[in-house]
Amino acid sequence: MVAEQRKAPNVESERSKSSSSLDLSAPAELVGGTDRPPGLDVRAQSALLQDAFERTDPLERHTPAFAPSSQRGDLIARYGWRVFKSAPGVAVVIIAGVGPVQRLLEFSSVEAVVNARLVTLRAPIEGRIEDSGFAPAIGAAAPKGLPMLRISNSRADRARLDDLQRLVDQAEDERPTIARRLTRLKEIHEQISQQAQAFQAGRIRQLEEHVMDLKAQASAIEASEFEAASTLARTKALASFGYQTPVAVERAERDAKVATQTQTSLNHRLFASVVELEAARRGEYVGDSYNDRPSSLQHADELSVRVAETEAELGSRDRRLATLHAARDAEASRYSELSNAVLSSPTDALVWEILVSPGEDVRKGQDLLRLLDCSGAMVTVTVRESVFNQLRLGDKAQFRFSGQSGSYDGTIVRMSGSAAPPDNLAIQPTGSSSAGYRVAVSVPDLASTQCAVGRTGTVVFNPSAGARGPLQPLRDAISSFLPGS
Repeated sequence: MVAEQRKAPNVESERSKSSSSLDLSAPAELVGGTDRPPGLDVRAQSALLQDAFERTDPLERHTPAFAPSSQRGDLIARYGWRVFKSAPGVAVVIIAGVGPVQRLLEFSSVEAVVNARLVTLRAPIEGRIEDSGFAPAIGAAAPKGLPMLRISNSRADRARLDDLQRLVDQAEDERPTIARRLTRLKEIHEQISQQAQAFQAGRIRQLEEHVMDLKAQASAIEASEFEAASTLARTKALASFGYQTPVAVERAERDAKVATQTQTSLNHRLFASVVELEAARRGEYVGDSYNDRPSSLQHADELSVRVAETEAELGSRDRRLATLHAARDAEASRYSELSNAVLSSPTDALVWEILVSPGEDVRKGQDLLRLLDCSGAMVTVTVRESVFNQLRLGDKAQFRFSGQSGSYDGTIVRMSGSAAPPDNLAIQPTGSSSAGYRVAVSVPDLASTQCAVGRTGTVVFNPSAGARGPLQPLRDAISSFLPGS
């Protein structure tokens, strides 16, 4: 024990001397007198020896029973701590390296921007922008049918409208005169017609009375004829006995013959009166003192012709007036379109750009306002040439916003390459990248849920089976370890 106590201070003194003076001979003896490790410089050997002195107790080195367990503990302590310190670094290297490797292997975009179609409102006429109460503001909602701008043109040509209005006024002024003349003619015609009817009724009544008079005369002549016949028979009977002279017989024969002829004449006159009466009842007049139609009926006929002509003239004037009204209304509508115009939103959109201000003169066809149609939102993508050549229309894709884990399913709807024509999009592809190849991806969920135009992200393509290549399983395996995949 005394020997060990005496030896320990010496060891401690030797350790202090070795650590202060960097004497390499003493540490070499402590580690068993081994030779200098090959391939190490002075600083590395010093660090190795210092670590050996710190981890090894000289008393335990001279105790054979505890040597194996001490060496095992030294290995665990030395390499376990190194493994523990190396694990976070290896994890950081793996996490930091998977992203670039995944981007190197997958069919992804260089740039991806949420885009939408622009609706441009152009001036339909020349004029000046009016300061109305519904002036739009950038970013404001513009529902379908909402008035946006009003244009007025005080210099619109209205000469044709004035000419048509003058013709309409002239026709309207002439129509009352024709209508009054027609009314008067109808009144006169009615009076003449009533007069003709009264004349016809009086004539019929007159002829009826004349027929009755002739019938009465016929009855009287018939009695005279009967008396003359009786006188002749009696005179002849007396003359046969010598009581009457031949002169008396001749006179009696004359009277009987006169009575017979008078009866015959009266019957003819009665028949003529009956014929005239029947003609008068039919509206026909037969006589020596007047024509077949009296002057009243002739005047009524003339008035009826004039009434028909006036009615035709009035109808023609009404048709002309209707035509003039239609032409005037059409010209008034045209003039209204040329003098005033109200531009409304054709769809539910947002005000994207205002190109004019109230009081500004604009020309026909000039761009006035641009609206953002969020219902047609899509993603415009810029990809490398190698990726572009392996894509096809209709291939599926996933869009992910920058800094978010959720993704949206989409479909490739257009592949325009590097020489893409300008589109009516809110964000022109030429402003994103001039050297890339352009692809348009339709993402229905973006159009239906939000209007995120301008936000950037990443698009990962799922090309068809013929373009996936042999590295696709490796791409899928790496993608499964990424967040949000």
